[in-house]
Amino acid sequence: MTSSDDSRRTFIRTAMAAGLSLGAIASARAQASASGPFAGKVVLVTGATSGIGRATAELFAANGARVAFCGRREALGREVEAGIRKTGGEAFYMRADVREEAEVKAFVDATIARYGRLDIAFNNAGIDKPPAPITETETAGFDDLISTNLRGVFLGMKHELPHLVRSKGAIINTASIGGRHAFPNIIGYGAAKAAVIHMTRSAAQEYGLDVRVNAIAPGPIETAMIQRVREQWKVTTEQLAAAYPARRFGTVQEVAELVLFLAGPQASYISGQVIGIDGGGLA
Repeated sequence: MTSSDDSRRTFIRTAMAAGLSLGAIASARAQASASGPFAGKVVLVTGATSGIGRATAELFAANGARVAFCGRREALGREVEAGIRKTGGEAFYMRADVREEAEVKAFVDATIARYGRLDIAFNNAGIDKPPAPITETETAGFDDLISTNLRGVFLGMKHELPHLVRSKGAIINTASIGGRHAFPNIIGYGAAKAAVIHMTRSAAQEYGLDVRVNAIAPGPIETAMIQRVREQWKVTTEQLAAAYPARRFGTVQEVAELVLFLAGPQASYISGQVIGIDGGGLA
């Protein structure tokens, strides 16, 4: 349980003890969010229909931000949007495929049209493929990994940066421990994530006067993706976690908290960095 979970539960218990209805509680929470640490900020998140992206979009909204997010799975996107609004947050979902420049541009443009500005971008959308030796890796699958995990981040930054320069904003890109340390049988995934790290550093050099650009490099995080890894690699959680000093998987909430830190004023002198969140995996 995180401190934010504790505070939310404490807030609800206190409000109910004071005789507030659930509707009044939601209203009070909305007012609290409007004055949170990201109040007045507009945040864009790609790939937020599940996992790390969803948790981060929800946490930004809970802290006062107006959140625009995209993903390819429209039903899930609408579900996340409704959930954020139900708890008093402000969110806007648009279906967009980060592989397609026209759709990325349309998403960024729609965000600006709706909220008038952009302060923070979390380029998180990504996919995985079943592991395979290089000689058995399907070229179409390799291309899809590069298009989504690398091209998608590039297209995001390309269309976000003009707005972030004006707001003196921040970008956080999702890389991976797989982009910092080579693993067998995932050559496309690892190559794309390594290139995201390089692009992050290049962007930080180009735009460092106006925009902070950093990347996160998660290790094994409990998501649908790690469940596929267990199934495809035919390994248990214990076997996978044994290689990490923490001996456990991370949570999406822990990753979301890191993203908010990098987006916030506490990280005002951090740029061009790759922050690992991997339970000591690279120690």
